[in-house]
Amino acid sequence: MKLFPLPINNLKTAGRLMDAIRTDAQGKKIMAPKMLFRAYKIEGISSYAANIIKQHLLSLGSDAALSRDCLVKKMNTDIIIFGTVSQLARFIEKIRCQPFGLKEVACTLDMFLKTDDEKSVFYARDKKLLIGDPALCGILNVTPDSFSGDGLLGGDRLNLEKNTLTKVAGMVKNGTKIIDIGGESTRPFSKPVSEREEIARVIPLLRVIRRKFPKLIISIDTYKYKVAKAAVDEGADIINDITALRHSPRIAGLIKRYRLGCILMHMKGTPRSMQKKPRYGDVVDEIKSFLKNRIDFCREHGINKNQLMVDPGVGFGKRVRDNVEIISRLWEFKTLGVPIFLGVSRKSFIGGVLDAGVDERLSGTLASCLVSVINGADVLRVHDVREVNHAVRMAKTLMNQ
Repeated sequence: MKLFPLPINNLKTAGRLMDAIRTDAQGKKIMAPKMLFRAYKIEGISSYAANIIKQHLLSLGSDAALSRDCLVKKMNTDIIIFGTVSQLARFIEKIRCQPFGLKEVACTLDMFLKTDDEKSVFYARDKKLLIGDPALCGILNVTPDSFSGDGLLGGDRLNLEKNTLTKVAGMVKNGTKIIDIGGESTRPFSKPVSEREEIARVIPLLRVIRRKFPKLIISIDTYKYKVAKAAVDEGADIINDITALRHSPRIAGLIKRYRLGCILMHMKGTPRSMQKKPRYGDVVDEIKSFLKNRIDFCREHGINKNQLMVDPGVGFGKRVRDNVEIISRLWEFKTLGVPIFLGVSRKSFIGGVLDAGVDERLSGTLASCLVSVINGADVLRVHDVREVNHAVRMAKTLMNQ
C-alpha cells in the first residue's frame, strides 16, 4: 500500500487524475469540485454579514476566520472564507438573496469560481487574445537610451528596418503574441521626447512590422495623443499608456472608435520624478484603487471591459519592497475583473535583491516571471522572449497544467 499527496489546483488536473483510475464521467463531474480548495478575503463587510457567512459555511462543513470582536460589536470588518469549490457553490446559493451586502458577496464569489478554470477573451481591434494561459509581449525599444541596453537606436541605424524585422521574427518564433513598440524611454529620471520625435522613431518601423506580420498584435507604448493616432492609422491594435489615459484623455475616443485594446498602468509621478522617495501606506490597495478609477473612466467613455488590461507598474514610482509586495500579492488585482499585464523584465528591483547589473538579471527575471504567473499574471512584457517562454512552458509541464 502507498499513500501520497496530490497537487490539485484546477478541474483539469482533478479530471486527469480521476481518468487515470477510470472514474466514470458522471462521478468525475460531481467529485472534481470537491477536490479543489479555495480561500478568499472579503474586506469591509458588517459584523452581521460576517457572522451569517460563518454560520452558513459551518453548516456546509467549512468555516470562516474573522475577528472575535464581531461576536459582540457592531462594526465593519474583514473576513477570510474557505472551502471546496463544491461547498462554496452551495454557499453562494444560500446567501444570494440575503441582506447586509451578501448578494454582492455571492455575485463576486460566483464570478471567481466560474472563471477559475475558464478562459476569457481580450479584444484588440480585429484581433483576439485568449486569456488563460500566460501570453508573452515582446519589447521593442526604438530609443537610444533604453535602461536595458537594447534600444534599437543605440546600434546599427543603417540596417534599422532589417534588424527590427529580424528581431520581431525571432520573438514571434519563440512564442510572443504581442509586440510592444515604444519610442520614448521611461526609465527613472529620463526626459520626455517631443511628439514629432517619437512619431519619427516608431511609425516607420511600425509600418514595416504591420506589413510583414499582418496577424501579429501590435501595441504602441505611448501616452501622447498624436503618437497614438499616428500608430493607430498604421495598424496598431493596443494603446499601452503608462499614465492610464490621464495625460491624454482624448486617447479614450480612439480606443472606443477603433475598438482598440488598452493597457492601464499605475505610476506615481512621472518617469523623471517617480523614484524620488516614493511612499505608500498599503501599496497594493492604493494601486488597486487607482486602477479601478481608471477602469471606471474607460467604461464611462464607452470602452468595454474586454478591451482593458491593468498593469500595477512594477518599477514605476516604487521601492524594492513595494515591487516585491506587488508580485507576492498579485492575485489581489484579480478583483478588478480584467487581465493583468506585467513588466518585471530586467528591472532594478531585481538588481536590488540580487546586487546584479542589468546584464546579470536574466535569472532574477525568470524567477519573477514564474512567480508572477503562479500569482495570476496573464501577460508578461519581456525582453528575453525565448528564455521566458521556455521557463513558463517547463513550469507548466512540471505542474501538469
